Amino acid sequence: RKYVVPLIPFPDKEALLQKYQLTTADLLASGMEAEVYRYGPRHVLKLYRPTASIYNLQSLQTFYASLGRSLLSYDLPQIDSITDEGIAIVVIEQRLMGEPLSGFIQTHGDSVLDDLFPAYCAAVCQLARIAMPLQATRYKLFDPHGLSQRSDGDWHTFLRRWLNHQVNLLSSVFERDISRLHHKLAILHRCLARPYTGPYQLIHGDIFPGNLLVNEHGVIQALVDFGFFTMYGDPLFDAATAWVLFDMYDELNADVRSRLLPIVLKQLGEEVRGRLYRYVLLYSLLSANTYSPDCSDGHYQWCIANLNTEELWNDIE
Repeated sequence: RKYVVPLIPFPDKEALLQKYQLTTADLLASGMEAEVYRYGPRHVLKLYRPTASIYNLQSLQTFYASLGRSLLSYDLPQIDSITDEGIAIVVIEQRLMGEPLSGFIQTHGDSVLDDLFPAYCAAVCQLARIAMPLQATRYKLFDPHGLSQRSDGDWHTFLRRWLNHQVNLLSSVFERDISRLHHKLAILHRCLARPYTGPYQLIHGDIFPGNLLVNEHGVIQALVDFGFFTMYGDPLFDAATAWVLFDMYDELNADVRSRLLPIVLKQLGEEVRGRLYRYVLLYSLLSANTYSPDCSDGHYQWCIANLNTEELWNDIE
């Protein structure tokens, strides 16, 4: 989906690569923010645009170092160093082995889905073993607007502030595209007005097959790409988004959403259905402009389709 992008046109890129004894032949992948190169047998080198935030990268490095990896059966990223080279920011990370689960599915076909679904759900549930550190001051890893300070209220209070911020920002397009917008927002506000009494666990925020690495047998080896939606709060947020992100645009044509939901509910219990729906709707509102500030892309349309699906509004209170 959003990761198929051209190479970043850095000036003097070849000279910088040569400094690290690399060439363009070592390129492994190119994303929206960085190019990833093979860097020895156990590391990768990421080349970020010079406009990237070193503060955010350093925050990510500290965050990765704080995670309780022994609680998981799969690995997580770890940053060894961050260097500002002027023309680019160079980040060296430990290399996580495996291929994206999305590629494994493309190779083996949708016949493997029934075997993969339970493992996928189990990987999501495993991440919820990692609790919020006592010293953490905010719920959201990256919080440029200062919406997620723990001292300002509980998880529901934070989500309510974020929702209000997003609706104010996108009010004109939301009013144009979402049926009964104000009625639906009132429902969400009633839900979030209640005190949150659940756990504060790690939320990746973007679990889908492209961010899970597997071995040749489809066994999950690593989870990558923590970032904009990484938070501490109700782990059902991850369960909800992982459910609908598995095959966002129905590219597999395999009715994944309806097939995966019973497996999620089997692991978590039928009683969480309403909260899963609520988090899908919240994610759709909060992420609507993530990849296109003017809301002109396919992700925005996917979010609007969710918000106009009446079934998702049933029983969320």
